[in-house]
Amino acid sequence: MPASNFKRGVPSAAVVACYNAVPSVLWSGLALGPLVVCCYRYVERPCLWGLVALSLSAYAWPAAWLRRLQLARNVQVYQRLGVPRVGCVTQQGALVNKLLRRRYPGYRALVGRQAVARLLSTTYQQERFHWAGLVFFLAISLYVGTAGRLGWALGLALLNVGYNLYPIWLQQYLRVRLGR
Repeated sequence: MPASNFKRGVPSAAVVACYNAVPSVLWSGLALGPLVVCCYRYVERPCLWGLVALSLSAYAWPAAWLRRLQLARNVQVYQRLGVPRVGCVTQQGALVNKLLRRRYPGYRALVGRQAVARLLSTTYQQERFHWAGLVFFLAISLYVGTAGRLGWALGLALLNVGYNLYPIWLQQYLRVRLGR
């Protein structure tokens, strides 16, 4: 790290990335672990690959579609659903930023208009990722549910809400806040 950065108390990009990786790895492991086990045990491979291809199509969705799928245009709806609380324990969330600022007092997550523009762009990309996940979790839940594995179907549906639906709402909430 250059001496000038250390004096100002600003972490390197690599340090920020490491701090942000922890919640991503944690939440992904908790959600994707059971999904992988379920798919390995109960989903026929040709069907699995078809559902993967279907869900990956969400990456091609334009921003205009995502705006149409937005839950609300005001922050109060998201606040009532508890979306800001979920945002505290995610990558680039309040907890990560607090830990970074404790060690690096000069750290600021957003500095300048370019950083805000990058965040706005990132919200669309992260929302696409979680839409792809939502579609995949839903499809697998339906598949195993129709095969009589109702416990797996219910468990995956609940994981889907926490791992995909709330993060989708979080990205929408961030854009509403940035638009104000």
